[in-house]
Amino acid sequence: MNKLTMNLFAALIFLLLSPEIFAQTIIKTEGGVYTTREIRAKIKIGDRTSLQIRAASNLPGKLTIEVARTDKVKISYFKKAKANSMDEAVDYIDLIAVVLRSGPKNIKLELRSPNPAPWTDDNQWGRVEAKITIPENYSVLIEAPLFDVTAVGPFKSMEILSSLGRINVKNVTRKLVVSTTNRRLDVSDITGEISLFTSNAMLTARNLISLDKRADIENENGDIRIRGFKGELFIEGSYGRIQLSDFYITGRRNIIKGMSGPIKLEISGIDRAQLRITNRFEDIEINLPDSTSAAFSLVVDEGGKIEVSNIDFRTKLIEHNRMNLVSGNGQSIISGSVRGSGNIYIRGYDD
Repeated sequence: MNKLTMNLFAALIFLLLSPEIFAQTIIKTEGGVYTTREIRAKIKIGDRTSLQIRAASNLPGKLTIEVARTDKVKISYFKKAKANSMDEAVDYIDLIAVVLRSGPKNIKLELRSPNPAPWTDDNQWGRVEAKITIPENYSVLIEAPLFDVTAVGPFKSMEILSSLGRINVKNVTRKLVVSTTNRRLDVSDITGEISLFTSNAMLTARNLISLDKRADIENENGDIRIRGFKGELFIEGSYGRIQLSDFYITGRRNIIKGMSGPIKLEISGIDRAQLRITNRFEDIEINLPDSTSAAFSLVVDEGGKIEVSNIDFRTKLIEHNRMNLVSGNGQSIISGSVRGSGNIYIRGYDD
C-alpha cells in the first residue's frame, strides 16, 4: 500500500467516525418522526464554574441535566424532525446546530435554528433532545424558552428565564430562579435564594429552606402547593388553592396573598416571626401547634365568620367581624383578613 493510498484510507476512517457524519444518518420512527443517531460531545471545564445554555426562540426540545464527579461538561443528544418526507426532515435537521464551547468565564451550549424556522405548526417541527452531565455544585443559566427541563443536582445555582416549558428541578444549594408560563413547575430540596413564578398551571415545591433572604413564589391562575418550608416567604396566588404543610416560619416579612382560592396552612412552628395573610372571596384556614405563642388579628367582611378552636387564648377584642387574641406570651404576630365572602378558621393541634 503506497503513501497516497494510506492517506486516503485514513481520511475515510476519520469521516466514518465523525459524529457529524453520524448526525446525518437519519432514521424514521413511528408517527412520521425522523431522528439522528445519538451524537456526543464533551469539553474540559478548566477553571470555569458555570454552564450557560441558550436556545433559539423557535426551537423546542427537552433538556435533562444531571451531575457527576467529573472535570468535563458532556452532552449526548438527538436532533429530530416531524415532516412529510425524508428529504424535508433532512432539511430541518441540517438547519439545527448544537455547539458546545468554552467561553472566557463559562462553558456555553448553544442550540441554534434559523429565524424564521421553516416549520410552522405542530404537524411539522424540528427539535433537540439532550442529556447533559456537569460537575457537582456547578451554576447553570438556561435561556431556552421552548424546552422542557428536568435537572437533578446538587447545583450551586440554577436560573431558568422566560420559559414556556415544563420545569422540574431538584437539589439546589444556594440560588434557584425559575420563570415559566402555562406549564407545570416542580421543585424540591432547595436552599438559599428562591424565586419561582408560573401561571395557568400547578406549582409544587418540597423541602425549601430560605433563611437569609425571603423566598418569592407566585402563580397566576393555578394552585400553589408546598410541603416543607423553613424561613421567610412571600406568596401570591390567584384563582387557585394555596396550601402549605410543615411550614416553619421565621422572619418578620412573611406575606401570603390569595384571590378566589382557599388558603390552607399547616404550621409546624413559628419563631418570633410575623405572618400576614390576605384573601378575597375564599376562606383562610390555619392549623398550628396548640402551644404556639402568638398575637392574632383576624378580620372578615360582613357575612363572614371567625372560628378559633383547640388553642388557649386571651381575648383582646371581639366584634361581629373582628377578633384580636393572644396565645402564650404573644411572641409572634399572625394577622389574617378576608375581603368579600369567606371565613377564617384557626385550629390548634397537639404537637
